Amino acid sequence: MSVPELRKYVLTHREDMEAIRALFHHPSLKYQEMPPLVTGDGMPIAENIRIAEEAIKKRVEIDREKQQQREKAQEDGLRQKLELEIEQKLRAKIELEVEQKLQENLEKEIEALISAIAQFLAATSGFSSKLAGSIALLAIQQGIEDFGDFDKRWN
Repeated sequence: MSVPELRKYVLTHREDMEAIRALFHHPSLKYQEMPPLVTGDGMPIAENIRIAEEAIKKRVEIDREKQQQREKAQEDGLRQKLELEIEQKLRAKIELEVEQKLQENLEKEIEALISAIAQFLAATSGFSSKLAGSIALLAIQQGIEDFGDFDKRWN
């Protein structure tokens, strides 16, 4: 059982003394005992002080590396979240721009179509260009198919 699993078990089964002992005596949780820093009469032991300083420096370095890893993971998570938000906002903006351009193109095409139909009507029917334009607009709005095919309608 891993240490986190054992901790979780002990927290939910506080009466299980064997589990508590196993947690407190788990090999990965053993702390390094430091040799005494001074003799019985209070004299400093230089070699033991050096060993303690090295152990403390090593522990500080390990803690610093873990903190840097946590900060990097947090930074990566924030970067991904920010990139996703930017992508979503840009996608919406791009979709809106594309829709507007398509609408503009469609409007231009409709204007050109109405103009062509109006010119055709004015040339073939004798209607004034203003009346032909109105008829063409009506034809486009109503979606009349075969508008200029007079032979099919009256035959």
